[in-house]
Amino acid sequence: MSSKRILQVGEQIREHIAMMLIRGELSDPRLKNITINSVRVSPDLQLAKVYYSVMGSKAEREAVDKGLKQASGFIRRSLGDTLKMRFTPVIHFFFDESIERAARISELIETVKREDAAEDSAQNADAPSLKHTSEDSGE
Repeated sequence: MSSKRILQVGEQIREHIAMMLIRGELSDPRLKNITINSVRVSPDLQLAKVYYSVMGSKAEREAVDKGLKQASGFIRRSLGDTLKMRFTPVIHFFFDESIERAARISELIETVKREDAAEDSAQNADAPSLKHTSEDSGE
């Protein structure tokens, strides 16, 4: 199986699930504010790992996880109607922590920048002024 075909199927699955969420086809109230980040399909097209993110507390993420697992059969059936493949991949959902990690790294970088700026301003306040005055030049 060509890797291009695997990527195409993954993208079709991602788009289909995202559209189901947007259109409200999944009526479970736990499945709100979800972003489908990526889908990785096995080389034999039998398994699809769907990576999602959701902003919220750990309890909200766990509720979303349960909701997606309960809806996976419905989503798979809907995919089967759309994809027109011999076999519809089994879908497994995984929380994607990369967005939270990136936000945390950005936060740490900003903290370091603020600390450096505060340190620089403190050093500048302690340093003697190097302004050139008319008294120094003998004018």
